[in-house]
Amino acid sequence: MLKTIISGFIISVVFIIIPLGNSFSQSSTNQSSSDEVGVVIAAESPEAEANLDRFDQLDFQAWNNRNWTLFQEIHSPDVLVVDFNGNVTKDIEQHLQWANKSISSIPSIILAHPIKIAAGNWTAVIGNSMRTDLSTGESFNSTMVTVAHWKDGRILEEYLFSHKSQ
Repeated sequence: MLKTIISGFIISVVFIIIPLGNSFSQSSTNQSSSDEVGVVIAAESPEAEANLDRFDQLDFQAWNNRNWTLFQEIHSPDVLVVDFNGNVTKDIEQHLQWANKSISSIPSIILAHPIKIAAGNWTAVIGNSMRTDLSTGESFNSTMVTVAHWKDGRILEEYLFSHKSQ
C-alpha cells in the first residue's frame, strides 16, 4: 500500500514538475558527469536545492566510497527507511547494518542522478547504478528512486524503489 502511494506521488511529481521547467530553479549536479545531457533538476527553494545537494553527497561520496561516517551524518539518528523489498529499519544503526549487508551481497556504484526533484522538505531522486550479484557473478544496470523526507539537512524518512534495467 505504501509503495503504491509513494509510486503515485513520484509519477505525479515527475509529470507535474518537469513540464514547469523554468518555474523552478535549475542547477548543475555535483557528480562527475554533470555535463550529461538530459539531467533534470527542479527545486522550489534554496532549502530544497540544498537537500538535493546533500543527497548527491549521500550517493556519490558516502555510498560509492563506503564512507559510513558521512552516511550517518546525512541520516537522522532515528531515520525510518523502507527498502526495495518493503523491509523497514527504524534507526541509523539498523540502516547502516542494512547498507553493509546490501553492499556485501550485491555491490553497487551509483553512476548518475538524471532526475532530481525537491519540494518543501521532500526529495525524489532517480539514480542509475551498476550492480553485481555476487551469487551469480552477473553485473547489471539498475534504476532506483529514492523519496526522502528531510529536516535540518538530514533524512528523517527514506523510501527506496529499484528496478533492474533492461
